Amino acid sequence: MSNAHGEMVGVRHQDPAGWVRVLLWETAQRAADGGRDRSDHAALELADPSLPAPLVDGVVDDCLTGAAGRLWERGWQPQDVAEFAARRLSGPARQLVLDVVASQAARCPRSTLDPRWRSQLGELETSPSWAADGARLTPWATRRRLSRVVALRLALTVLTFLYAAPSLAAVLPPPGRAGAAGQAGMPGVAGTGEHARRNDAGEKVLHRIRALLAKAESTEFPEEAEALSSKAQALMTKFSLDQAMVADDVSVPSAGAAGAHASARRVWLRAPYLNAKALLAQLVAEANRSRVVACTGMGFVTIIGAEADLQMVELLLTSLLLQADRAMLAASPSARAGGHSRTRSWRQSFLVSYATRIGQRLSAASEASMAEYDADTSGRLLPALTARDRAVRQLVTELFPRIRKTAVSTSNPAGWAAGKLAADLADLGARRGVGRAAS
Repeated sequence: MSNAHGEMVGVRHQDPAGWVRVLLWETAQRAADGGRDRSDHAALELADPSLPAPLVDGVVDDCLTGAAGRLWERGWQPQDVAEFAARRLSGPARQLVLDVVASQAARCPRSTLDPRWRSQLGELETSPSWAADGARLTPWATRRRLSRVVALRLALTVLTFLYAAPSLAAVLPPPGRAGAAGQAGMPGVAGTGEHARRNDAGEKVLHRIRALLAKAESTEFPEEAEALSSKAQALMTKFSLDQAMVADDVSVPSAGAAGAHASARRVWLRAPYLNAKALLAQLVAEANRSRVVACTGMGFVTIIGAEADLQMVELLLTSLLLQADRAMLAASPSARAGGHSRTRSWRQSFLVSYATRIGQRLSAASEASMAEYDADTSGRLLPALTARDRAVRQLVTELFPRIRKTAVSTSNPAGWAAGKLAADLADLGARRGVGRAAS
């Protein structure tokens, strides 16, 4: 027996909790750093009957929740964890990480959580039994009929996942740093009559936009879908410009905190064809005076703009992604010799073509609404939009000090033509750039 092994055996007997903690972290760190994965061996050691299960469970819970807490300091949000886990983890491990995230966040006073944080936590599909069982691994595994060794192996997988997650741009304050006054969704502070009326008006606009997009998603006719989406864009533009004018009008007492303000939010995209979908996100954002920075390596884009615009951009983007998928399926070419249907290049070209045309239609609708609005406000719109654009550019620089441009290219003429037809397109530019966070 080596001296090192003998020392570890001694530590296990003298301080079993410390020994378990060291084993968990060393195993997770080694796997995350690309070393030899010894999780199976570690799980067997942790399942040794001489180690009390409650003691091991307690240390496992402390390590997992501690790792989750450190994620928040690195810019992550509950939705980010759920989306990334869906791409990287199996069913049981994915469920465990969601339970850990909810358990860790529940330890923070609710008043210190940003409203959007609380909303994301409420959408997590967590196990009620995890909290009821005191966040202990043994009862959690028993309910799922998992062996002790398998459960500990899952815990090590989740710990590795949490440890290895890279830092993200902080677009929301982490738990403990958000004031109770922050409000999600439409700008304005609830409680004053004017702000309440503005929020009610915003909800009515959102309801009308959702109704238009629902019709666009359900119709089988591409022309009708585009017309409905363009009408939704016109409504979005009108509401956004109203918000910009109120924020810029320092003479209006009910305007709340005057001045332009920018926010950011992440939107996760479904593979494949992430570059083409990121292009669509950029074009939708540009039509709504916002910016997009893509991280397709992980599968998301960050949209930066006024809060009133972000909620609507995300709503419209989600609808258009559904419409794009349906249009692509409807435009499917007949099966080729050998049973092969659409190629990857065909689909990529189709989606880039479709996105570009959609961007043109949305921009046209937005510009028409802006021209009409500016005429009604005697030219007061430009200063307000200039201030908002300045705030957006400043936040982009703060969150992403290094951005590189990447071209989204196409190589399949048939797919490009099909995308044109599906989006009722006239002339198109060949390529557009998508801003990306530098690695």
